[in-house]
Amino acid sequence: MVDFGKKYQSELGKVRPAMVLQSNYVNDNLYVALFKSVLVIPLTTDIKGGRFRFEIDKREKLEKKSELIINWMCTIDIKRMVSADPLTILTHEELTVLKTKLDFFMGYFD
Repeated sequence: MVDFGKKYQSELGKVRPAMVLQSNYVNDNLYVALFKSVLVIPLTTDIKGGRFRFEIDKREKLEKKSELIINWMCTIDIKRMVSADPLTILTHEELTVLKTKLDFFMGYFD
């Protein structure tokens, strides 16, 4: 869970789930990093579909069907993390589909 703060114009706001999009190596070494930041993709329950969204069904601790909003990927200060307990973990197959969407968004084409 991440505190994105007050909504600003078209930016997302409030406390909401987000997917951490960096390696455990980086996460485990934040204590020595000069800037303690985390790359995240916010989730929303406002299901819209589309090229830069990735749907995750309600499961485990994720209380509602949600979408990762890939085009809102951002870096946040670690202090914005409200909770580090995962609500769910994506399967290998889901990560493969998400990687394809991320590659397209970033301009990488496999």
